[in-house]
Amino acid sequence: MRNRTKQVIRLERDGADYLVPKDFFDVLMHRLFPVLSLTYISIILAIAAEKKHFFYYLFEDNTAYIMGLFVVLWVSVPGVLWIFLKGNPLLSHTADVWYKILAIIMTLLIMFSFILFPEAHIFGLRIYFVSTVPLFVIMYFFFVKGGLPAFLSYPLNSIGFAALLYGAMINIIF
Repeated sequence: MRNRTKQVIRLERDGADYLVPKDFFDVLMHRLFPVLSLTYISIILAIAAEKKHFFYYLFEDNTAYIMGLFVVLWVSVPGVLWIFLKGNPLLSHTADVWYKILAIIMTLLIMFSFILFPEAHIFGLRIYFVSTVPLFVIMYFFFVKGGLPAFLSYPLNSIGFAALLYGAMINIIF
């Protein structure tokens, strides 16, 4: 054996470990959910307007609500990754970089789907996936610069949640 000194690393704990960041509720309520709610509402209105019978697809058919969920789930992927990376003390410095990388990869995937598969319509949703590209930028600025104030974010979150519940209950009602 060599005559080397071994380095000993001791960790001092100053608080409890958490699976999610300490400001997780604030990040969800003031940064992520307002963007997702606004996206969901605008996609529902856009899909209902694209169909010939606006009020029918807005109030009596849940097609627009289900199709809007796909777009919202697509937009939320980089945001959720950012939240968990930012909450990890070892990886918090890489959260912004990974958000940008994932958003660029998702944008390239959309672009290549138009180039490589021009006949694929994905239930008519592909054009709405293109509209999510600016949402990646908007969501990034919400995460980095801070969220909406409470008097704006809570009503917007409530409207988005009400639209989600109405879309889930529309088949039961009608």
